Formats: sequence, structure tokens, C-alpha cells
Amino acid sequence: MPTIPRKRIAPEDIRTPEGADQKVLLAAPRGYCAGVDRAVIAVERALEHYGAPVYVRKEIVHNRHVVDTLSERGAVFVNETDEVPEGARLVFSAHGVSPAVHAEAAARELSTIDATCPLVTKVHREAVRFARDGYRILLVGHAGHEEVEGTMGEAPDDITLIQNPEEAKTVEIGNAESLVWLSQTTLSVDETMETVTFCGNGSPTCRTLQATTSAMPPRTGRWP
Repeated sequence: MPTIPRKRIAPEDIRTPEGADQKVLLAAPRGYCAGVDRAVIAVERALEHYGAPVYVRKEIVHNRHVVDTLSERGAVFVNETDEVPEGARLVFSAHGVSPAVHAEAAARELSTIDATCPLVTKVHREAVRFARDGYRILLVGHAGHEEVEGTMGEAPDDITLIQNPEEAKTVEIGNAESLVWLSQTTLSVDETMETVTFCGNGSPTCRTLQATTSAMPPRTGRWP
């Protein structure tokens, strides 16, 4: 589904009651990222075009107001694909899903709308590419998070999850000659780099980080 931006109200079109005090509050950082905003719009457009119900795997965003509003319009949030009636319409959230989930949806003949964030898709593709090229992949992220589950599903035999610096210090990779690290995109750069730095210092199989790519700078890096 193409991205269709919401209609924006120009500042000059905003009207304040005469005599009322004006106070502008600037949110920093914004409530959720552009990828999630894109996914929310995908659900809204699906409801407008196809009507209710539209099923959504996992909550589209960790925001109760948004989820409740979409539910009132006819979105049905589920945890797993097997909760969706066969032949129904299903939206994958911005966090992405593994190839196994895509296969499950196809087996149930579901009509799917993939609202995965493009940055997450980039990480998935890099996981596949690095695994194909013989790299051992260290994934910095949180166990149980939907994005981590989706990324690990792309190359389950080649990815080791590292959640924090303590785990990075003790990670055992075996005789891997080449390592690469990928990151859950929702982590802060500081949190990610702290873990990556400890991995380099704490394990004899990890060498100094030499390069980064641009999934969500810096979200991926390579030990050549």
C-alpha cells in the first residue's frame, strides 16, 4: 500500500478564539517515528477502503489512545496469525515479521498489507545478505520484542542476540572469521554503541568496529 500522508493544517488556517491565551507546546522527541506513522496511516486507509474488520498483527504502535481509536473504527488487534479468520485481511505492523509469519499468512490465504518500517526492512535484508556471505551476526536488541523476533527469523542459524554490555562481554561466537552487528532500530545510538564497544573489548572473537552502514546510523556495523 502506498504511503498517503494525512492532510496537514497550515499554521495560517489555525484559529484561536478571540481573547484566548495561546500556549504552544513542542514535543521533543516526537511521540513515535515516521515508520510507525506510516503504519498507522496504512491501517486507517485499509479501514476506509475495505471497511471493518481489518486485522492487525500486534499493536500498531505502543500508544493506547491510537490503538483504542483504531479499534473503535474496526481494527482488530491480534497477537498471532492463527487468530485471524481464513481469507481475512491482515496488516503487519511497523516492527516487521519473520518469513515464517509470512508463510503462515499465505497458508491461511490471508490478504496481507505489509506496513513494516522501511528501515526495519533494510535491516532484514542486510541480515539475509550477511548470512549468505558467511558472516556471524550479532544482533543488539531486546528479547521478545517484535522487531527482534522478525530480524532473527531472517537468519536464525546465523544470529546471536546481545541485550546489554554484560552479555556482550561473554558472548561466544566460536571460530567465526567475520562478524557483523545489527541493531534493533528503536534503540538509542548511545545504548547500541555501549553494547557494541563492550563486545569488542570483552570477546577475543570480536575485533574493533571498523565501519558502519546506514540502516539507521549507526545501526549496522562490520568486523571485516
